This record gives sequence, structure tokens and C-alpha cells, in this order.
Amino acid sequence: MTGADEALRDLAKAYGVNLGFHDLQGHEHAAAPETLRALLGGMGVASDTPAAVAEALDQLRARQDESPVPSEILARAGAPLSLPVPSPCDWMLLDESGAEVQAGRAGESIDLGPMDVGYFTLHVAAPDRHAESLVLAAPAHAPTVQDLTGRAKGWGVCGALYGLRSGHNGGLGSYGDLPAALRALAQAGAQFFGLNPIHALGWTAEEMTSPYSPTHRGFFSTDHIAPRAGLGPTPRDELIDYATYRRRQRGALHSEYLRFEAAPEAERRAFQRFRAEGGARLDTFAQFEALSGLHGEDFRNWPDALRRPGPDAARAAAEDVEFHQWLQWRAETQIDAAQAAAREAGMDFGLYLDLAVGARPGGAEVWMHRDTIAQGVTIGAPPDHLNPEGQSWNLAAHAPARLRAAQYRPLRAMLRKLMAKAGILRVDHALGLLRSFWIPDDGSPGGYVSQPFESLLAVIAIEAARARCLVVGEDLGLVPDGFRETLNGAGLLSYAVWQYETAADGTLCDPKDLRAFSLACFGTHDTPTLRGFWYGQDIDWWQRMGWLNSGQTRARHDERARQRAGLRDMCHLPPEAGPDRIAEAVQARLCTAPSALVALQLDDLLGCLEAQNLPGTVTEHSNWRRRLPVAVDGLKQALPASRIRAFMPVDRSGTV
Repeated sequence: MTGADEALRDLAKAYGVNLGFHDLQGHEHAAAPETLRALLGGMGVASDTPAAVAEALDQLRARQDESPVPSEILARAGAPLSLPVPSPCDWMLLDESGAEVQAGRAGESIDLGPMDVGYFTLHVAAPDRHAESLVLAAPAHAPTVQDLTGRAKGWGVCGALYGLRSGHNGGLGSYGDLPAALRALAQAGAQFFGLNPIHALGWTAEEMTSPYSPTHRGFFSTDHIAPRAGLGPTPRDELIDYATYRRRQRGALHSEYLRFEAAPEAERRAFQRFRAEGGARLDTFAQFEALSGLHGEDFRNWPDALRRPGPDAARAAAEDVEFHQWLQWRAETQIDAAQAAAREAGMDFGLYLDLAVGARPGGAEVWMHRDTIAQGVTIGAPPDHLNPEGQSWNLAAHAPARLRAAQYRPLRAMLRKLMAKAGILRVDHALGLLRSFWIPDDGSPGGYVSQPFESLLAVIAIEAARARCLVVGEDLGLVPDGFRETLNGAGLLSYAVWQYETAADGTLCDPKDLRAFSLACFGTHDTPTLRGFWYGQDIDWWQRMGWLNSGQTRARHDERARQRAGLRDMCHLPPEAGPDRIAEAVQARLCTAPSALVALQLDDLLGCLEAQNLPGTVTEHSNWRRRLPVAVDGLKQALPASRIRAFMPVDRSGTV
């Protein structure tokens, strides 16, 4: 290895670029020089020549040498903190509003008194230097089930918002359908209703159906807004026709907005308060949405002058900005009403929302945060036996150093918005808090980039403590040693999917062996339903897609037969048991898990066969389009409390 190669590796390590990784088979993949350069380039670090690498290293070392304190400090809220300094200095601690909360003169150390939960800026002034540090004062851990309810355990139901049927939504489940669904689930004893992500997909993203490919994760989908006049009953079709629905629903919302000037004064004042509170962030998002109506959903194809927020974009978007602000107001008003209905019905948590991994590269989140987004890369997965070329999820990544320099404000704002609406937030692909796999647009092999794990957990814990929101980290996959312990230590529940929890022979483990500090469920939107698992529907789909040959298919079905036999024994199921009896017995067994939360799938409670999503497909499978077989006003009868309570656990206080 040459000196130039070693310097490139040193620079990569300094910016968190991993020098290699091990695949699922344990084989090591060293990061090629072109990968290191591409990933550094995504962060805005020039490394094309040895001179550029040397200059970048010199600049990095100079910044580190010049500062008397670290650029970022993790603190425990309520506890004092002592920071050593190389020379005497004056210091001052400011809160988020810029108000001074502590100050002093330091000799050998800066001695900070106890701080409240939150974010602070430490200013340090010495005769020859000045520095600023972000201080993250995090609680001991994010709120737990015990903290929020006084009980050790709880349970709820997860389902697809888009799949709800009603007499007025016109084809797609709406925020207006949620109160009735929440009341029905509350009467059955559920403490939460978990939804697919409801992030903004984009007003003009007419072909987009996946809730995991949003335009911005800090704003809400307009597809689910219920027009006041309604759209008529849900069609009888099993699958959603998004194009037809969107034409009708968007036309109705436009008409409603044009009549808004005649709305009651209290409503108009509420909207103006919403605009004022949303501030520049809401203005800029609405500008993007307005511009997308003129130039398309992907800002990378817009005129050069509009590819960044600024005066030109504001002027070009001015005519329609208020309309898109109004849409967000309508969405948030309906979401708030749903959460209020859940609380009134006695739910401890109510809505359980989902934070997607990232946003589309050409969408509003990237347009608004170009200063923190990595350029020329997308998030994905490394090559494995199923995807020998690797997999790009076509989602943008925040560059760690840039996000840190922005004091995590994009993440803070996003979490604050979502947690204000929900009692539980699920962080999808929580492994991305530790490291993410970046795939360069130029065709270079991908590689892992480390994230500021402890700092990101501190931000999540701070926002969760302020909102009194429970957090679940979806920690599936190849989990590095110590990751889950650190995640749980910060107060985030793990994610235990029973159909993935198997013994060495492939049979499912006893739910009593599932992790206690977790949310336990049989499956998710990405797995077969309980009925689909039992009959091997997922295996048949894999064969149909060409992912399994005939021999592999037979082997999978043989393994599934052993799993069924194990479940029959574990759940005391007689050979003649039918689908409904099997489903109830399996769900009852799941509820014996020691996990802090148990989630039942609405699809399973209603006997659905097909999965909501088949990962790795776009059009081949009816992803994100399946409607539930029962309307929201029929859920109470379809999910009688007596049947569900029969297999729900009871804690020592006698409360389900």
C-alpha cells in the first residue's frame, strides 16, 4: 500500500467511511479507493488527488487543534459536567432561545451546573481563540411503557391507513376514518393503533404509492385528508386505484380551499396561527410543493435558479404557497382530532407513527436541506446472496459531519413534529443510526458510513422526553455486537418479529424467549400475514418472482411444514383446526411474550391472506394497495372485545 493510499484511508476514517465490511456469509469486502473517494465526495470532501487528500487532512487537524473544547458535548440532564480546557478562558452557556443560563471563568476546567433536558450552546473565549460547542443534555433514557402508563406491558394493533374502508373516503383510508377505527380498537382493549408512514408523498408525485418513499418526512401526506363533503363510499374493489382517487380527492380539496374565505372567522384565525407557528420551514415546504406543480416532482429537473430555496423560488411559487400551507393545516387538524379521539376512548398511546429511513433524492426534504444532504449517493444495502449487485433504496442520506454542523436541526424538527401527533414513534431501520450503506451514483462499489450514534440517540431521547412519546427502534437484520444494548439503554424498545425468531432447526422459538425490552409482533407489512405464513404464500411469491428454483422452493415448504408442526404443538392446536382457530391460537401464544409491547396485525385479526408489501418488487406485487375486508364502522363487530381479551395478558394490577 502506498503512502497516498494510506492517507486516503486516514481521511476516510476521519469522516466515518468504513474501510470494509463483512457480508452475511462472513466474507470481508475491503473498500476500494474509488469507493472511498466517492463517499468522501458525497460529504463534500475533495479527495481526487494526493494533494487534495493532504490538504483535507491538514484542514481537519487544524480545526481539531484550534478548538479548546469538542464541537459537540453529550451531557446527562440534571447532572453537573466538568470539561478540561488547555488554558484559562471565559465561558457562557446559552439555551435554545439564546438566553444565557450559566457563565463563568475557567482555569483548568469548565464546570457546568445541572441542565434541563434540551440543547445548549457553549461559548468559550480565550485570548487567542474562540469556540462554540453544541451541548446535548439528554435524559437518562427516553420514556418507557412503565414511565408513561404505570404498567410494565401494553398492547395494540397495527394496520394500513390507506386500506381503511368507510362510507365517505371515496377509495383511500383517510385521517377522517381514524377516530372510528381508534374507538373500535379501544373498546377491544388496544392501547395504540400503528400506521404505515403518513409522510408527505408530494402533491404532484402522482405515481408514488409507497409510504416509505416520501418527499419530506417532516410534513404529512395530503392523500389522507378527508374533504368536508366526503367522496362517497369506498369502492368494493380489493385494490386501490390511486390515480382515480387522487383526481377526485384533489379536485374536492381545491374547491374547498376556494371557499375557505367564507369559512367561520375562528377557522380562518386558526389557519393564520398555524402559518405563523410553521414559520420559514412551512413556507419553504409549501414553496416546493407549489413549484412542483409548475416544473414536476423532481427539483433536479427544475430551472437552475429554482434548484435551491431562496428569493427566486419564493417569487415563482408565491401564487400557490398558501394553498399548500392550508393542506398541511387540514392534515394536521384531522390527525390531532384522531389522537384526541383515541385519548378520549381510553387509549394510553393512541396513534403509533412510523419514521421512514429517508426521503426521495429529488424531493422537498433534500431541496430544503441541501447543506446537510450527501450528494451523489443513495442509501441501500450491500451485495448479498439475494442481490449480488447490491440494492439501492433510492433514498437520500444526511452526511454525518454536515448534520452535526447543523446541530441536527432537520432531525430535531422532524421528530418534534411526529412526536407531537403520536404516543409511539417507530424508527424504521434503526441500524441506520449506527451506520448506513451508501451507493455512489457514479457506479463505484458502495460502502458503509458511520453515523454519530450516541448523539442521534441523545436527540431522539430529548425529543421523546419533551413529547412524552415512546420510541421503538426497528433493529432487524445483522445487528452488530452491543448495538441493541446501546439502543435499549437509551430507552428505545427493540423490535421482535416472531416469524424471524427461529431455533437452529428453523422452527419458531417460544414467544416467552422474545426480548423483554421490545415490541413483539408476529409479522409486519413486509412479511407474510399470519395466514399467508401458515400456507406458504410468501414462498410461492418468491418462486413466482424467480428468486427460488424448484428445489429451493421444496426445501422452503418443507421447513415451513416443520414450523407449522412446531406451532401446532406450542399452541395446542388439533389437526382439524381451521384458519380462524389457528390465527387466534397463534396470537394468544404471542401474547405470552415478556415484551413491553405486543402488536397484533389488523390484517391477521381480519383473516387476510396477502401481504401489504413484497420487498424487492415495484409493480409485480400489489404493494400498498390492499384494502381491508371490513369497514371502520364494522370493526367493533369484527373485533369483539370478548374474543380479543380472551388471549390478552393481564398484569398484576388486573389491567389488560
